[in-house]
Amino acid sequence: MKPGYRIRTPLRSELPAILDTVNAAGRAGDATAAAQTVDEYLRVWSRLDTERDAWVVTGPGGEIAGYGHVTAEPDEGRAHGDAYTHPGHEGAGIGTRLLELTETRAAELASGAGRPLRLVNYVYLGGVSERLLRARGYRLARIHQRMAIALDGPPPAPVWPDGVTLRSCTGTAEDLRAVHACVEDAFGDLWGAGPRPYDVWADDLLYDGFDPSLWLLAERAGRIAGAALCRFRDVRGEAAGEVGQLAVGRQDRRLGIGHALLLSSFALFAGRGASSVGLDVDSESLTGAHLLYARAGMAVTVSIGRFEREVSCGTAAGVHAGS
Repeated sequence: MKPGYRIRTPLRSELPAILDTVNAAGRAGDATAAAQTVDEYLRVWSRLDTERDAWVVTGPGGEIAGYGHVTAEPDEGRAHGDAYTHPGHEGAGIGTRLLELTETRAAELASGAGRPLRLVNYVYLGGVSERLLRARGYRLARIHQRMAIALDGPPPAPVWPDGVTLRSCTGTAEDLRAVHACVEDAFGDLWGAGPRPYDVWADDLLYDGFDPSLWLLAERAGRIAGAALCRFRDVRGEAAGEVGQLAVGRQDRRLGIGHALLLSSFALFAGRGASSVGLDVDSESLTGAHLLYARAGMAVTVSIGRFEREVSCGTAAGVHAGS
């Protein structure tokens, strides 16, 4: 890195400043990017050893100029790297340094697991980050797309198949487990996905402020046939909707349930004052989800590449945070 920049362990008290950098980096790549929140990062940090798994880069004036962390899923044979450079500090070598640290820590985690791990990084395609990853031997494994729609008028009314009704999630343990079962069945076709136990799934979704009234459930023949798991996000200072998961059980597909759920989520958010709705989707979805979203009027705002590189105990040895 350039003179004047330093790397160290992040402090919890710095999290708002860290998120300023994370969100500025996100908006620089995609103006529709939703702001990450303190609550989301506290959940991530609860799974980390922040003294070994996370780093902040400070600039010449002591400001937060970059941030990165690595998380491991040894049972799945992978680790995830995540790194950000504030747009005002690009060209200082921050991204390269954070990637080196990510690789070194992932190699340590691979050694502890007794097996190589696939180190995964998601970056906007066509930018500096993609070139950096390719130069370090990462391969493009998949392309995901960010899609969005502006809510500048009443959305079309959904058409429900005969025998299908819509309701909100009750938030009870029984209802949540039934939603999980539906999602697990639907996402069995998702590329790269494996079974997710209820506790893991719930830990990701049932955060502080969880609002079950934003989870729309389609019922058919006494069971949950489909679900749109929604939440509010902040996009450029405005309230925006996010469809975190849209799932239709395998035996209930090709009836129009997914399209009706999506339009219902648009109406829900429009009624609560959201300016737009966004979601992420696999560009090669086996179920054609990306085509469904396009038919509903959503457009791609940015493409995101999933890059992978195998790391073992000897990968990127000799790189340390204090060097």
